[in-house]
Amino acid sequence: MHSLTKISPLIRKEIFKKYKEKMKITKWKNKEECYEELAWYYRVHYNTIRKIILRWKKWDFTVHKSTIKANQWHKIKKVFKIEKKIQRKLNRDKILRYEKKMAWELVHIDVHKRKNIKWENPNKKKYMASIIDDATRISYTETLPNKKAKTLSEFLKRAYKWFKNKGVTIKKLLSDNWLEFTTHHISSRKYHSFEIMLEKLKIIHKYTRIRRPQTNWKIERFWRIFEEQFFRKYEFLSNKDFNLKLMDWLVFYNTKRKHWWIKYITPMQKLENLLEKNLVCL
Repeated sequence: MHSLTKISPLIRKEIFKKYKEKMKITKWKNKEECYEELAWYYRVHYNTIRKIILRWKKWDFTVHKSTIKANQWHKIKKVFKIEKKIQRKLNRDKILRYEKKMAWELVHIDVHKRKNIKWENPNKKKYMASIIDDATRISYTETLPNKKAKTLSEFLKRAYKWFKNKGVTIKKLLSDNWLEFTTHHISSRKYHSFEIMLEKLKIIHKYTRIRRPQTNWKIERFWRIFEEQFFRKYEFLSNKDFNLKLMDWLVFYNTKRKHWWIKYITPMQKLENLLEKNLVCL
């Protein structure tokens, strides 16, 4: 008999006798009510009473091994597993947050589904596309009616011209592996409209690892800033009102908002500094 038991074999026989007596009386027609009454009287769980009474056919009133210790050991095993996982994460190499030295080395692109505006039709979906420079964090953003490859290729063409006017000629572009940016088969990339546009503009296309958004974290962080500091802050009457306010906010983001990662200066200031350095080197 283990130390955690509350009822001995003699008490178990007593419980069975009381159960028989109570069932003879007309009041105790329901077995479950009788189990509950006995469990309350002997200060044990309802299931223990039920097991004792079900074992009377075998005339087994012995105390069986408790499963509590086994459950405790199972919990300890879980703790060990969690500790091992934490150790593996700690042993891994730390994530290196890179930053390109020059503005034209790499840009990030992503598409973000825009939330509905109160006064507009919710069935008409709208998307936000943005290209952000890796070194300066300068951004070019537009609202698009869909996220097809053709619309994004035209968006890329406009963004390329906008960056060129600022003195930046894009050399590399980083995107995820969704169908609006590329195809899953390498042989069919020749016919993809976004890939064709990249070839025309002579831009090298780089891809993130599958199920690894941390690689493209700079553009993901931009969407978070967009949600917190623009979309939740202002109220919009229509899509036109949204686009007008977006234009003003982008000017503020690029020229006035200071970024912690680029040492508390604006993206335009960082771009001007890099262009000056490049002229000096030349």
